[in-house]
Amino acid sequence: MEENSIVLGYLENILGKSSKKSKDNHAFNCPFCNHRKPKLEIDLRTNEKGHNFWNCWVCGTKGKSIKSLLRRLKVEKSLATEILQYIRKGETFDYEDLQIVELPKEFQPLSKSSTTSVIANKIKKYLYRRGLTDQDFIKYNIGYCLKGEYHGRVIIPSYNEDGILNYFVGRSFEDSYLKYKNPPVSRDIVSFENLINWNQPIILTEGVFDAMAIKRNAIPILGKNISKSLMKKLILNKVKDIYIALDRDAFKAALAYCERFLSMGKRIYLIDMQDKDPSEMGFENFTRYVQSAEELTLTKLLQYKLYGHQ
Repeated sequence: MEENSIVLGYLENILGKSSKKSKDNHAFNCPFCNHRKPKLEIDLRTNEKGHNFWNCWVCGTKGKSIKSLLRRLKVEKSLATEILQYIRKGETFDYEDLQIVELPKEFQPLSKSSTTSVIANKIKKYLYRRGLTDQDFIKYNIGYCLKGEYHGRVIIPSYNEDGILNYFVGRSFEDSYLKYKNPPVSRDIVSFENLINWNQPIILTEGVFDAMAIKRNAIPILGKNISKSLMKKLILNKVKDIYIALDRDAFKAALAYCERFLSMGKRIYLIDMQDKDPSEMGFENFTRYVQSAEELTLTKLLQYKLYGHQ
């Protein structure tokens, strides 16, 4: 298609010369990992869902659309708009809701730390006590900072469905009057979205440590309230079963969400946390609570609203 040739020309101006692969796939040198071979593959064919998948086979950076690629490359709005007019379905480019989140420049991945590092080993022991494993350090790209604004903090990143950083939590691993220091950006996100399977039951919990302790398909809402972006995802996707595991002090908010989800035909399970949180319970104990949770009915919901949590 002529449009694909035009888009390819724009991309080559940005990324450099490409090599033709199967069908309408083209491989470029990846600007995210700078591998010496062209490993960033982009499909210029727009599928029936409006997707143009792209993926680096070395660093794993990927996305579903040319728009997400241009955002990841931080292409100026005027140029991005010019390129996207040639994409089937005519994607528009809007920077108004786009927030650029970057890890602190002092960030060090814990999985790559020296085994002789006193600080790294201290952080690992802290995280082991919270139920995390070496595999979790890799899965969540957990890191730490020894200098700068986030000095003395464990950094837990969150990535969206395209693998792009959308938030991070900075938690002190030492005694501090300020336990958490997070970036000054919007929390209207879906945390850990890159790890979520929307065709499976979803567990909503408060914090990142709770979600990591649960391990499977858990989304931290980063407080007591479900963000607009997360609510939209829960409504539009096929997920039928939603488990709500919020602290007792968020019980009223949890009931309000339960009522809304029930009205949408979702199956809801309200987990009694017994004044603990998942990170305190540990994976095995929390799993038992999930397995024994009963489906919430409208009658039971009304009882909770009238008489509170027993």
